[in-house]
Amino acid sequence: MELEGLKRRRLQSWCQDGEHRVPDSTAAVDFINRHGLATLYPASTEVPNLYWAYVSEPNAKSEAKWDSPAGAVYGWRWDLGRATSAFYGALVAKKPTWIGWDALPYVLGFAMDRRDPEAQYADGLLSNEAIRIVRAFEGTEGILSTKDLRFRAGFPTGKAERAAYLRGVEELDSRLFLAKTFDVGGEGDDMSHALIRMKYGAQVAEGLSMAPEAALAAFLGRYLPQAIYLDPKPFAKHLRLSPQLMEGALASLITDGLATRFEGLVVTTKQLGE
Repeated sequence: MELEGLKRRRLQSWCQDGEHRVPDSTAAVDFINRHGLATLYPASTEVPNLYWAYVSEPNAKSEAKWDSPAGAVYGWRWDLGRATSAFYGALVAKKPTWIGWDALPYVLGFAMDRRDPEAQYADGLLSNEAIRIVRAFEGTEGILSTKDLRFRAGFPTGKAERAAYLRGVEELDSRLFLAKTFDVGGEGDDMSHALIRMKYGAQVAEGLSMAPEAALAAFLGRYLPQAIYLDPKPFAKHLRLSPQLMEGALASLITDGLATRFEGLVVTTKQLGE
């Protein structure tokens, strides 16, 4: 086992080796499903991203222009979202993250705040702005446009109200209570918000039926063969996992013979395709 060899295998798997790439949004769906987790742009050294997979180059800089590679990848959001190709929320380093549907229950099981929002609010752990947003979904199917959500939550137009609304959204995003949705089958450019407990109730129930450590171990058992290896500290930091949770899940993988430790990394014992 050599570190450089592991890095080459990861670059190939993540389509960052200059030979393999993700050329369009259709291929991006396969990429997300293969890895289970991918950010839109670079957000973590331990999670693949669609931009570097598109240009097939690690550490490539992006330009905030529509007629650039970064602009092309940005436009994929609507292709993927309208087709409900994957779950879309703020997870890795609080950045836009795509999660494969089969991996979603595991992710919710280890990353979602398990306490009910109302209980958190009663204990002073959730702000007034955040609970107003949660309550705005009452009587709905769990999806609201930004305009409707602000209206129902009592955030009228204005700079101060917009700032308060965004603080509430960020708070809920950080607990994995909110997700982004798109105009499914349509042509609109607006995104809407989904209350995860309502919209994805089946996946929430499945995820919360597992202990966090078991959910993380199950996810890593799926994720690690494609990532080749993990550096536990940045992975835990970027997914906001406690060191105890991370180490417990990794110990489970190692005990089951699915991974081994090497130079501070945790390396898969499986070959791609197994």
